[in-house]
Amino acid sequence: MKRRNFIKLTSGTASILGAALTPALTPSLASAIAAARPELVGTRPIEALPESGLQHWLGGPLWGNRLQDWHCNNGRLECLQGEKSFEVRTAALLTRELNNHHQAGRLRARVGLLTPEAGGFCGFLLGVGAGELDYRGAALAQRAGGTNGGFMAVLDDQGKLSFRDFSDQKNSMAFTRLERAGSVDIDRIGTREIQLDCHIDPVANGRFDVRLIASDVHSGSELGFAVRSGVEAEQLTGGIMLVSSPHHQQAGARWWFSHIETGGDKISTYPERVLGPVMGCMHSLNCASGPDDAVLKLSAQFMPIDLPANPAARLEYRVLGTEEWIVGAEAKIEDGYVAAFRITGWDAGQDHEYRVRYDKREETLYSGQIQKDPAKSDALKIALYSCITPTAKSLDDTSIKKHIPEERTLGRYTEDFVFFPHATLTKHCDSHQPDLYVFAGDQYYETFPTRYGRDTPQAKLDTLYRWYLWYWTFRESVRNRPSILLVDDHDVLQGNLWGNKGDASGGPREEDGGFKHDIDLVKMVYRMQSSHTPDAYDPTPIQHGIPVTYAHFVYGKTSFAMVEDRKFKSAPDYESERLTVTGSLLGSRQEAFLREWRHMDPGMPKVCLTASIWGSPQTDETGAGLVDYDANGYPPDGRTRAVKLVEDANALVLAGDQHLGMLAQQYTNDFSGGALFFSGPASAAFWQRWFEGFGKLENPVGNDPNTGHFIDPFGNKMRVLAVANPKISHAEFSDDNTSWGKFVSDRALKSEGYGLVTIDQTANHYTMECWPWDADPQRDAQFAGWPQVHPIESMKPD
Repeated sequence: MKRRNFIKLTSGTASILGAALTPALTPSLASAIAAARPELVGTRPIEALPESGLQHWLGGPLWGNRLQDWHCNNGRLECLQGEKSFEVRTAALLTRELNNHHQAGRLRARVGLLTPEAGGFCGFLLGVGAGELDYRGAALAQRAGGTNGGFMAVLDDQGKLSFRDFSDQKNSMAFTRLERAGSVDIDRIGTREIQLDCHIDPVANGRFDVRLIASDVHSGSELGFAVRSGVEAEQLTGGIMLVSSPHHQQAGARWWFSHIETGGDKISTYPERVLGPVMGCMHSLNCASGPDDAVLKLSAQFMPIDLPANPAARLEYRVLGTEEWIVGAEAKIEDGYVAAFRITGWDAGQDHEYRVRYDKREETLYSGQIQKDPAKSDALKIALYSCITPTAKSLDDTSIKKHIPEERTLGRYTEDFVFFPHATLTKHCDSHQPDLYVFAGDQYYETFPTRYGRDTPQAKLDTLYRWYLWYWTFRESVRNRPSILLVDDHDVLQGNLWGNKGDASGGPREEDGGFKHDIDLVKMVYRMQSSHTPDAYDPTPIQHGIPVTYAHFVYGKTSFAMVEDRKFKSAPDYESERLTVTGSLLGSRQEAFLREWRHMDPGMPKVCLTASIWGSPQTDETGAGLVDYDANGYPPDGRTRAVKLVEDANALVLAGDQHLGMLAQQYTNDFSGGALFFSGPASAAFWQRWFEGFGKLENPVGNDPNTGHFIDPFGNKMRVLAVANPKISHAEFSDDNTSWGKFVSDRALKSEGYGLVTIDQTANHYTMECWPWDADPQRDAQFAGWPQVHPIESMKPD
């Protein structure tokens, strides 16, 4: 039925009903009036998509969920995923957003079936995040509906046009039809090319009518339409996405899109939001040979571009304030879409600009600054991050249940559930203006924001999807400042890692040691995360050619040692007595390195960077130590050797991993001497740990009941000086916990954030700060027990 025939029919009905139509219109008549409305606004294409080649980067204005679920094929977006349980694959329009204006808007695209015989639907998802989410957070919406999810305007394989709810938290997969009346369907789609045209029309009382019109691409003739009238303004504010989906719990249709256009004042345009072809750049400066002979290493992380067309990149630089660009290095874009550059003889006494280009092309793809070495500054500030997830739970979870009654109900597309892009966290940390960023590991997790993908044929793209979310979070923080990344267990897609020098890699059991997943994938992870870090002290790979990254470097007149406390660690021996079991933590190579480091850079502050604190300071609900072979209290002899080495170097040790902000003095034999460890809090983690002393520990700090001497289950001695426990006690958690783990999703019950270390050589002390993610440093307090000030022991002469 054409719109004009529908209008005649409903108009006739209206004349029969007469007075019954006033003061309100019937749904059919309201739909008829909306259907008859002429076009209120025109449209223009979104920013250009890649017009040639095949690639998983969809172009600057789009973000696909997931990365492996979409590609761009010669200018056409094609969904690659139509398997069962992969409903609502989405591609977000990053540069477009529905605003809160009572104005007209329009969105249209050409669509068609890649699987003409399969069932499913395609179209537009409107109003994601309800204007309350950062556009990057809204861009993650997929699979399940929930609070602030918006609604879909869709066409299915049978030619039915409809509007479907995507905001039902309790029935997240129902996708309930929303229009009350007034749709005209078209025939089965088959191989036809359809123009979908979505009109958003302002009407009385601040509401909108939404029309979805389907036309034949070639003839231009209208085939059918659907109308949703009287839509509240709140439902038409937020993100815009393209949708391809099979029917619920069925394998089914995959759709393509092209000629995507928008128009009208209801849809805001943000060209500055384009993403790619370079996601970002990270760099480090090693001034061990002096500021005039430094080594610059910089990595450019590309999106999944068409590599045959763009196989290489070049790095150019110039002194800040000058005009002439210098070609610094050229590099192949390698597996993982990384180009790694290394320049020796770098003048670290001057500020520089840099830019990245494709080889033999003039377009600047990404740019930033290399700050001069802050060696002449009075203090060096180090930001300390670790353990960060983009969401409270997996977006593939169709039901959001509380782990414990104390948790709040988390709306799926609210900031309580979607943490990404962690804008408040990064804003607060960046306000301190750190000179160096240290990321101590677990840059992502294998089950966030989506299900496992590590053992699928698309494992590399799945890992890149998670990695890009981390990069997108911190790209501005590290654009103009050096950064150091440590690769930890979750980065190589394992819950626990006993690296064992690469021995026993493969096989299903992490407890057997080694790396459990595809070795090429593991190498790709190190390439992505470590290509920019200082040169390895001894670059000899471990088994299977897995690279090593432990290194020495000097920056800000401070001597640093990076170590890898998982890569050489012995597999757990559950049969031997815990206090006497033997093994390796750092391995003989890194132990030899730290012995050498002790004598390097005399008179400088010394800082050792590692993934996890060397001990197991965690307790159960009674205050007893918890046995955890994943913690670096195991093996105790290897741990004791490692602590003695950093003690001999008079070094401060910075770490993460434990999801528990802590400052502790780690000892070897008795409660004397030792080395100071600062383990930063998790930035956003799902697993919780506690250290509760209940005022029973000897030698506490002031009146803090959770500080004092502690011996962990492996016999390792330490004195806890400060700890940022979760806001709910372990006993309260355990009373109601019914799961096997210690999962908490509600950030209101956790103590998450970042660490900050200031090395003040003039005052000869370190200042350790530990900040909640949502604390404004200009007005709010740190976690209780911080800041902590301690002397720089390594500046004392031998």
